[in-house]
Amino acid sequence: MGELWLGDPGVVLGLECEAYLNGTLAEFWEEQGTAVPVWTWTNLLAHGSESQIHDSVYQASKPRRTGRSWRIARSYLAYQVLDLAWDFKLEEFQSNVLQPLELELAARPDVEGWTPRRWVDTVDDLIRSQPSTLGF
Repeated sequence: MGELWLGDPGVVLGLECEAYLNGTLAEFWEEQGTAVPVWTWTNLLAHGSESQIHDSVYQASKPRRTGRSWRIARSYLAYQVLDLAWDFKLEEFQSNVLQPLELELAARPDVEGWTPRRWVDTVDDLIRSQPSTLGF
């Protein structure tokens, strides 16, 4: 399938936008063999549905070794987000906390040197501190 649309940048951009808005950008780029930036692993948490986030908790490990550590790290954070979802509306938390975080991580060049552990620690600290400050 990739060969059919690789020559058309408009189609590629449309598919990337769709993946971004659906929370599947990391998987999309991984399937295309494109480097997956660190911030992209936040995409599912920031834009995915509750069922997508839930599924990522239980499907953290895929046969491919590329990105495995990142999927496991995201699985941990997905669990944390769902755990907090008992106290707030997921969509509200995504728009108020996770989407701004995703954009901030994308804008910071130093994030590209982060390990999965550093990403987990940073995101986990932030999401645990937010419910009390947002009134959840």
